[in-house]
Formats: sequence, C-alpha cells, structure tokens
Amino acid sequence: QKITTAIVDASPPLEAEVLAAAWDGALRAPVLKLFGDAVEKNREMALTLTTGVVEKLPSLESTVPTLIPTIAARVGTTPFQETCEEVRLQLLELTQLTISRAPAQLAPYAKALGSVCASLATDSFPDVKRGVCPLVKGLAAAVPEAIGPHAPVLVRALAANLSHQHSKTRSVSLDAICALLLVDDSTLPDLADRLVILAMDHAPVVREQCTKLIGDLLVQLPDPALHYSRLLPVIVTGLSDDVPAAREVALAALRRAGERAAPEAAGDDKGVAYVAPPPPPAADLAKPFNGAAPWGAVQVVQQEARVLLPQAIGGLKDWTVAGKLRGARVLQGMLWLARGAATDFLPALLSGLFAAVDDDDGDVRAHVSACARMAGSVCEPGSVVGRAVAECTASEAASVAHRSACLLVLSQLLVGMGAAAVEAHVPAIAATLSQPQFCAAPISAAEESGGAHARMRLRLVSVVESLVAAAGPTCAGEPQAYQLYCALVQLAAAPTAADDDYEPQRRALAAVGAVLAPACGLTDATGMHNRFGARLVAQLVGGEPIGGADAQATAASLAAAAGDAGMGGAAQAEGTKLVEELGDAPTERGSVAGVAVAAAAAAAGGGGAGGALYARWTVATHEWHVLQAVLQHADGEFAAQQLLAVFPALAALLEPSRDPALRLTALSVVRRLLADGAFCAHADFADWAPHVLSALLVPNLVWRAGRAAQQVRLAAALCVQALVLLDPCPISPSELSEASPIILPVLRSALDDDGAETRLAMCTVLARTLPAIAASLAEEEVRGLYPDLLKRLDDANDDVRVAVCPALIALVKHATYDQNLRKPGANLDETNLSYLVRGVLVHLDDFSPDIQHASMAVVRAAMVVNPAKVCAEVSSVRDRHRSPKLCDALLAEARSASVEIDTVCDNDAVVGSVTSAAGAAPRPGSSLSS
Repeated sequence: QKITTAIVDASPPLEAEVLAAAWDGALRAPVLKLFGDAVEKNREMALTLTTGVVEKLPSLESTVPTLIPTIAARVGTTPFQETCEEVRLQLLELTQLTISRAPAQLAPYAKALGSVCASLATDSFPDVKRGVCPLVKGLAAAVPEAIGPHAPVLVRALAANLSHQHSKTRSVSLDAICALLLVDDSTLPDLADRLVILAMDHAPVVREQCTKLIGDLLVQLPDPALHYSRLLPVIVTGLSDDVPAAREVALAALRRAGERAAPEAAGDDKGVAYVAPPPPPAADLAKPFNGAAPWGAVQVVQQEARVLLPQAIGGLKDWTVAGKLRGARVLQGMLWLARGAATDFLPALLSGLFAAVDDDDGDVRAHVSACARMAGSVCEPGSVVGRAVAECTASEAASVAHRSACLLVLSQLLVGMGAAAVEAHVPAIAATLSQPQFCAAPISAAEESGGAHARMRLRLVSVVESLVAAAGPTCAGEPQAYQLYCALVQLAAAPTAADDDYEPQRRALAAVGAVLAPACGLTDATGMHNRFGARLVAQLVGGEPIGGADAQATAASLAAAAGDAGMGGAAQAEGTKLVEELGDAPTERGSVAGVAVAAAAAAAGGGGAGGALYARWTVATHEWHVLQAVLQHADGEFAAQQLLAVFPALAALLEPSRDPALRLTALSVVRRLLADGAFCAHADFADWAPHVLSALLVPNLVWRAGRAAQQVRLAAALCVQALVLLDPCPISPSELSEASPIILPVLRSALDDDGAETRLAMCTVLARTLPAIAASLAEEEVRGLYPDLLKRLDDANDDVRVAVCPALIALVKHATYDQNLRKPGANLDETNLSYLVRGVLVHLDDFSPDIQHASMAVVRAAMVVNPAKVCAEVSSVRDRHRSPKLCDALLAEARSASVEIDTVCDNDAVVGSVTSAAGAAPRPGSSLSS
C-alpha cells in the first residue's frame, strides 16, 4: 500500500523513466508474485499497484511477457485459481487495460488471452461475464489473425451467455460473438438456432441489437452467401416484431443485405420470373408486410428459396410452442420476400399451415393465419386455390379436424388473394362448397364430443364470407350464387349432438341474409329463399345432386308447369289427379306411400327414380334435413307455393309404416308451417288443406303399440288441432263432411288415447269439426260418437273433461233431431238425447266448479232441442245431487223461457222450488254444490 502511494499516487507524479526503472528493476517480479498470495487483501493491493503502473508506463514491452502469463495462471483455467470474484474482476480489468495499451505485442500471447477470456466467460459473477465481452472485442480488433484459431472456443463459451437471465449480459455477449464471427465464421452453423431464439428475446433492446448485428454481419462477412440460410431467418423474424422500431431495424438490415448482394437491383425487374404485387389491403397484414419488399432482399431469398422456405416451413411442425411461433414468424417474412417463388413449395407450405393453424396457443394461430394470408397474396392464385380445395375434399375418410384446418387456411388464403385473383376461381370454389358430403360429413362420437364438426361448419361459413367479401359481384353470378346459397342452407340444416348452442347454424342463416343477399342485390334472406329456394326444393325431391347443373332446368320445368299464378295448365291436371287419389285414400298402411310415389313422379316430371329417392329417406338423411331447413326458414308464402313439390315427399315420409322418428320430424315441419300466418293465408294452401288433413295427418292418428307411436299420435293430433282452429278454416264444411267417413273413426279412436294431451287435442278438434259434419252423420255414427264423448267426462284429466263439453254441445246443436227418427236425414232421437243428458247430469254435481259450468252448458244446449224431456231428466236427478242449485237454475231458465213444465213436474214443492230458484242463479266460478 505504501509503495502504491509512493509510486502511483505520488504528487507530483514520477517521471516515466523513473517509474519504468523502478517497475522493471525491483517491483515487477515480487508484485506479480503477490497475485497468488494466500491473503486476499495482498492480492487486491498487488493488482491495484500493477494496474496503476500499467496505466502510467510509457511502454509495456517488458511487462507483457510476464504479466499475461501471470494473469492466465490465475484465471486462465477452470476451476479458477483465484477464488474471489472481486479479484477476478480486477484481473479482467487489468487484462483489458493491457490489451488497450499494447495491442501490437499481443499476438504471441493470443492463446493465453483466449483461455483467459473463455474461462472468464463462464464465471458466475455477472460483472465478470459482461466485462469479458469488451475484452474479446478488443482482441478481435487488435489481433484478428492471431485470435482466429481460438475464436471457436471463445464463441462456444460466450454462446452459453446468450440465454442469461440479464438482458445486458445477453446483449454484450452477442456483440462479442459477432466480432469473433468476422474473424472466423466456422461456428455460425452451430449458432443459427440460438440467434433465431435471440431474435425473439423478451427484451426489445436485445431483439433490436440482434437484428442490427446480424445485418452488419451480412454486409461485412467476406462471403455472406454461405450463411444466408442461417442469418436471414434472424433478420426476417424481426419483421413481425411487436415493436415498430424493431421492425424498422429489421427492414433496414434487409435493405443493406440486399444492396450488398445485388447492388444493381434498384426496383422490380419485370424480366424476373417471380414477381408479385404487394398484398391487397383486405389481407389485413401489419407493416411492413402490407407494402413492397426490398427488391435486393427479394432476389436473395428467391435464389436461396430451396433452402430458406423448407427450413421455415419445417419450423411450423416444431413440438414446442416457442419453436412453432418462431417458425411462423420466419415463414411470414420469407413468403413476403420469396413472392411468387413460394408457389414451387406450395404442397409443403399448405401441409405446414394445416398442421399449425389449429394450435392450442393463440399467438401461434394468429401468426399462422397471417402466413396463410401472405401465401394467398404472393403465390400463383390458380395453384393456391386448386391445391387448397383439393386438400379440403381429398378424402371423405379424412378427419373432421383436418378438414376444419383446411377450411380455415382456405378462408385466409382467399382473404390474402384479393378480388382480382379470386374472381376467376369463384365457380370452382362455390361448386366444392355446395357438395353435401363436404357440408354434412358423417359425425363420429369422438370428434363431435370435442366440437370438431361445429368448428368445421363455422369455418365453412367463414370461407363463404371471405369469398363474397373478396369477389362479391362474381359470387352474384350463376351458378355460383345458387351454389353458395346451397352451401349455407346445408350448414343451417346440419344436425349436431355437441353442446355448441347451434352457433354454426345461426351463423349460416345470418350469412344468407347479411352476406350473400347484398352481393346478389337483395335485401334479406327472404329474397334469397324466393330466388333460389324453389330450385333447391326441386333438386331435393327430384333426387338430383344439390347445387348441380341440372337444378335450374328442373326448377324451371316445374315452375312452367305450375304457372306464374298458382297451379294451372299441365300442373293443374297433375294436381287434380293427385287430389283425386288422395281424397279416396283409405287409412290402411301402405296406401299413402303408393300415392306419394306417384305424386312425386308427377311433380318431378314423371321420373320414377326421382320419386323413389325420398321414399328411402331416413331421419338422418341429409336431403331431408335441408328440406326442413328451407321450409322452416323461408317465409310462409314461399312454403305454400312449394306444396306441389313438397306434398308428395311429406306424404311418403308420413306413411304409417315409416320409422316413428322420421314421422315425428315430418309432423314437426307440418306444425311449424301451420303456425305461419302467411302460409295458412296463401291460396295454394287452401287447395291442399283437405288433403293435408286426410292424407298426412289422420293416418298417423291410428293407434299402434309403443311409446314412439304414442308420440307420433300426439304430434299428429296437435297438427290436426292447429289446422282446424285456423280462422278462417281452410277446409270448408262440405269438404269436412265429405272426408268424415275417413277421419271420424280415427278421431273417435284417438279420444281414447293413452296420452292426455292427445285426448285433449281430439276434444278440441271435434268441437271444431262437429258443427260442419254433425248434420251429415248417419244415425249409427251419432249413436256411437256420443258415448265416446261422454267417456271423456270421466277422464283422469280435468282439462279433458272440460274440453269435451264443447264437442258435446256441437253434436247436440248441429245433429238433426227428430223424436222418432221419422224425419229424413234425422240422426238423433229422443232416446239417445236422454242417454246423453243423463251422462252429463252426473257431472253437474262434480266437485270442480269448471266442470259444473261446462256440464251445465251441455244440458242447456240439449234443453233447446227437447225442453220437456231434458227438464224431466233434470228433475229426476235433482234430489240425488249434493246441492240442487244447479238443477233448480236450469229449470228456472226453462221456466223463464216460457217452457211448459207443469205437466212434467206435478209435485208442487218442486214447482215452488223451481220458482224460487229462478231469481237466484249461481255466479260464474262459484261452487254450485256448496
């Protein structure tokens, strides 16, 4: 310490010659020996003294030969001889000072200095790790030839610090490595992967520095072409950086690298084979990908495409998320630079995109989608569309997940292509999308449980949306507009078993009105259904492929037969024949199907094979699902206009021998149509309504064993109820009367159904239809009907008991009464009327006020028919009731209506009680038996 004060800190400072003499004479050897002293303080003071002397010596010629070996002995090997990290830092600083003071004398000691730097690079002390990097840069600048043989060892030692937790350490280590690579680039192949990782460092400063240094390497290396495949991906990764400054650095580095490689390339050379315009604005690509690429860099990438592009594509299949993300970012930049040359690698490119587009990581999915848009913008459009569509439809056995990925990539490709490139390929794409095997692939339980089908259908909607957005006017032409309509309707009709909340179906329906309709010059989905629905229905019932070329001709022939206003001409004749067959159709099994096949042949133009198609439909048949969707989502007026084509198919599906599940779906379609006011108000429906009742609905009310058959009867009963309750009823009284021999036995049988809802509906139906048919019934039919109705007053369900009373009232009011059935056409005599009234009077004393009132209304209606007889029946049961108030009220009503009952009621007490009750009628809703 005293020597340091006397020599280094002397005031005034010692002359240089005096200091050199003292150092070389008596101080150097013992002081350097103290570097290895056992006492740490002595080593620190020795280093402090040496550092001070080295700073002041005019020349280090005599010092370097002993100083560098001494330093190497302490820190040139691992484990370090010097155990104190602060002392090792002092040794590092002394070494750096020596290099800066005596660069010309370092060559003989390059090996020792290299071992010092390599060892210190592995030090656990961060300050030492960072401090060795300027030392390495100094050596590379001072003695490049001498340090060259030792550069690989130094690079490997520093490369370990590229993953250090401190960003500053990573940054300075990379700086030192790049300085060494300018001396010896043999280690670049081993460093390539580490450099790409560093280009995605979480610290923006490190990313920017990495991109800039690699760009400098490409400019300064003697032969950069040897390393394009390793270094260009590092720079290209920076083009998709989140920080704008980092993107600018990467773009500048590419420009400089391109100028070095092709200094004469000032712009696009139209003679070059691979030229592509900048991506369209619709591609939604971030800067700089939304503009033109530096032409020099384009030439470089195109020349090296056979190496660069497969390498980038391979990154998409990395097993780690970080690896796939790096691959996606590199691929996007490479596609931007490769431009049309990427077309040569299209099979591998699409395969990589398909594999990564559904990755679990959101960032990977976003970057892969951007790659797909970029591929669409730079590759040759015909090749892109052809291969992508072929992959989507390559094999029906392909997994739904794979086809779903293909669709997502296809939609992104279309977005990137832009309108001009897409227009020429719209017909091919639309024809593919409309294929039923593509829209409604068979569902496997494993895939459906994971929602794979739902994702695929949502992506198919996205493809249609992308196609219309890119080439709307072309999509509005024929036949592609119709094919896209078919694709969306098929999606809306696709069944699902997953818990996806029917999102694909809703999206498809919304796309018909919000996407496709405006492109076709229409305002909403109704216009689309009106324009294309008839053609689709014709294909469905005619057995033609959906979206096929013959659909328009089929629909045109059917429309020509039907005429512009309802049914006319040839169709009128066919319709009349069909009506006659259906009107005479009995209810036995097998008859409806035969009529339906004949009708289908007539509707489709006489083709027996076409008519047989829907005869083979099942509940899972795709065409049946599509027909349901069209009828459900189009307006009622359109559905009514299609009855000529649809009715035969419905008749075939509702034939009683068919599967109950299939008939349930058909009945649900009928019920939805009957709930549509526009459908029911249409003139065409009025023509078909009687046959809907007799041919479609009534046969399905016939009793058959089994729970499924019971559900079918309920569905049919609800449809019949909806039909007859329409106001005004489309079936005239005369038509009901003509059909009564067919429908009345079935309705009577359904009154005794096991299901309460079915019985309730039948009571309502009879209450509505009996006013029209009661007068035309035979006496035997009336005599069999009213006991069936009376049985329902004993029903276990109170709603049924109340509902049957209007039917009894209708029968009493509208039957032709004659006391002894002597009057022509009479079907109700006094005896049967008495039996009917007696059956009702039992329930006049029910505990339920509602049933009391309903029964009282039936008796009141019968009293109008034969007052004397009914009053006699009422009087006979008065004393047996818990309370005589209701009987007294009915008798009082008869008396007030000037009905002569004195001859019937010869008991003065009864007469008096009737008189007293005439002014005390019960209040509606009150308990009349209390």
